[in-house]
Amino acid sequence: MGLAAALAASAHAGFTNPLIPSWSGGPNTQFAAWESFTQPGGGPNLPDQAGSAPFSLMNYAPGAFITSTGNLYGSGAPLFISMMGGTQGNAASPINVVLNVSTAGSTLNMGSVRLWLFDGSGNVSFYSPTTSEVRFDAPSPPQGSAQTVAFTWSVPSTAFAASGWRIEFGASAVNMSLDAVRVDLQYVPAPGALALIGIAAAVGARRRRR
Repeated sequence: MGLAAALAASAHAGFTNPLIPSWSGGPNTQFAAWESFTQPGGGPNLPDQAGSAPFSLMNYAPGAFITSTGNLYGSGAPLFISMMGGTQGNAASPINVVLNVSTAGSTLNMGSVRLWLFDGSGNVSFYSPTTSEVRFDAPSPPQGSAQTVAFTWSVPSTAFAASGWRIEFGASAVNMSLDAVRVDLQYVPAPGALALIGIAAAVGARRRRR
């Protein structure tokens, strides 16, 4: 594919029909979203949506470039993306994670998507998505598709409190244009919040008995 065709395939559109969890933006949650990228490789892309947590996104594949519309385009090799961030309070493991990815041209390698949790003592766990769903799919001339794909994780309890997380995903081939990315994380309530929930439940039970 020539440069002109590559640019045509990388038109900026953002998400179409993303999966936004009902708990997004509530207590004990974090999110971050990217719709314009600035670093094709060798440096972090920071989220550009208001309210985003200070997470980062990097491409490790060579030969990528940023299009005029702010997309991250993998022309030299299939894009390989790593997203990273600290957990809430740097001492909690998420219980639910939702990832939305919008692409054009070549599609995602669905088998490449992984979530990693880790702490500062060398403990590491990794998970494949619990579910994956193509939320939007349309032809993207001159080749490939424009897609929005959602991945979810229902994270089992870990033996350690995670201080950080990483999500990796890659393209199935060269000429994938990364258009937009969003990640949402939900955590269990802090111990103090759980205690308040228990007190409220106990008070409610006493009132019902009366």
